[in-house]
Amino acid sequence: MSQPAPPQTTFNFSRASVVLIDANQLCLQVMTGILAGFGFRKMQKCLDLSIGTDAVKRQAVDLILLDPAPFGEMGYDFVRWMRSEKIGSNAAAPVIIVTAFTSVRMITACRRCGADYVIAKPFSTSQLLERIVWVAESEGRRGELVAPAEVVSSNGSGVELW
Repeated sequence: MSQPAPPQTTFNFSRASVVLIDANQLCLQVMTGILAGFGFRKMQKCLDLSIGTDAVKRQAVDLILLDPAPFGEMGYDFVRWMRSEKIGSNAAAPVIIVTAFTSVRMITACRRCGADYVIAKPFSTSQLLERIVWVAESEGRRGELVAPAEVVSSNGSGVELW
C-alpha cells in the first residue's frame, strides 16, 4: 500500500518586507534578483548600516539579510539593538547573516547577538530559500512570510515546497 503524499506547504512572499544590508552593491543586486525570483516584491537595499537601522525603525519588517563583516562590531550591535529595543514586531524579525567570513569566532558572534542563521557566500539559491523557509516556519517569526489562507490557492500560487 502506498503512502499518501505529504501535504504541500505554500509560501507567497509577495507581501513580505525585506531589508537587505550589505556594503557590496553587487551582492545586493544578486540577492535582490534571487529574492525577486522567490516572489519577494518589497525589498529595501541598504549599502550602509545606518540606512538599514532607519528602515527597521520606519516600517514593519518580515526578514533581514545582513552581512555584518564590512561594519565590524556595529553589524552585531545592529542585531543586538533589534532584539533588545521595543520596536514592535521588528524586534523578533528573522535575521539571516549572509557573509563570506564564516570563522568559528564570527559564527559565535552571530549567535550571541541574536541572529537566526548564517549562510556562507557564495551560496546557492536553494540554500537561501531553505533558510528563509526555515525561519518562516519558526514559531513567532512568521509575519508576512507565510501566505494567509485567502492568498494561497490550490493551483500553486507562491513558492511550493514538498
